Amino acid sequence: MSRRLLPVAVALLLVTSGCVGLITGETITFEASPATVSDSTLDSTGYELQNATQANITRDVTVAGQDRTIRLVTERRQYTRSGSVFGVDVVELSRFIVVSMPSATVSGQTLNPAADWANRRVLEAVLGRTSGTDDVEPAGNRTVRALGADRRVSEFTGTTQVAGQSLDVRLHLVSFEHEGDVIIAVAIHPENTDETDAVDDLLTGLRHSGD
Repeated sequence: MSRRLLPVAVALLLVTSGCVGLITGETITFEASPATVSDSTLDSTGYELQNATQANITRDVTVAGQDRTIRLVTERRQYTRSGSVFGVDVVELSRFIVVSMPSATVSGQTLNPAADWANRRVLEAVLGRTSGTDDVEPAGNRTVRALGADRRVSEFTGTTQVAGQSLDVRLHLVSFEHEGDVIIAVAIHPENTDETDAVDDLLTGLRHSGD
């Protein structure tokens, strides 16, 4: 489905779902349920919750020739583990970020706001609030069990700046739908640390609505 058709499809979905606010002029809000990592997984991996935030995305749609607004509320959780590099202690040396955003379907097709994004754009969107990551290149894929199903995890290499020096990093990206939301998880850590098992544990330890 093209981006130009997305607002129309969303409008059709809301009307057929009984969201009469689009007809009456009210703003309709869809809220994602937070995706979090279980406490037991945090204890075993050494990661800690650093922050939990919400973001609002508004989108205009046209229904019966009238402009209306929908609001999507997304949830973001960032977990970190400290470490040392270049002789400097870094609180956020390894990061695991999980975002949940509302999804909807019309005629069996998912209206995922990030459905047509390339992996690089997803990484930029999720990591945008943190220090820049450059020279991102694909580095393979693997499968991890998360929220009741096998999920494809894409790996990348890149570089970032720590203590004024360039550090090689590895990134992990997974995106899938669960319980009416789109779940996106991104992990980033120094390339020379064996962190893959911990990242897999964090993915396996994800919790979401109805789980």
